[in-house]
Amino acid sequence: IRRPVLKGQPILPLDVMRQGDHGFLAAVLGPGMRAVTVGVDAISGSAGLIWPGDRVDLVLTQEIADPSLPLGKRLAAETVLADVRVIAIDQRLVQGANPNGVASNLARTVSLEVTPLEAEQVAVATRLGRLSLVVRAADPAPAGTPHGRPAIAWAGQVSPALAVAVPKPAGPA
Repeated sequence: IRRPVLKGQPILPLDVMRQGDHGFLAAVLGPGMRAVTVGVDAISGSAGLIWPGDRVDLVLTQEIADPSLPLGKRLAAETVLADVRVIAIDQRLVQGANPNGVASNLARTVSLEVTPLEAEQVAVATRLGRLSLVVRAADPAPAGTPHGRPAIAWAGQVSPALAVAVPKPAGPA
């Protein structure tokens, strides 16, 4: 609806905004929110199983190119955004068939509803490394479950082999 409608007031065809109309995406956003789009593939986009309306976390995986760091600290994953709403997949703002009749479940872009600061964080994250979407459960977490961003996952925590100190080769005598 393009304008506030009072009780008993008729809704006219001009009052209704339809998918594809100019301003439709802006009308879907909450007050003060922004839409930011990230590129995805079959893996980072959960194999095409994410739909508008789902809630996701945005995870950044990045390589730290510092040879002085131990191997287990050169690759990390961290949650950049938690519990954000998906508002569009490619150019579809609603779940269902592709209006162009092309059968493809593999998205190339996903638009997320974020705050202005989160939009800037996503812009930086896209330059730092690979982004992946993680689908959240439809039911809210039980009371007492931590809601903050999880800690950084270092390569050495994922693969114990990377956490083992590797002796440096002996230099010339």
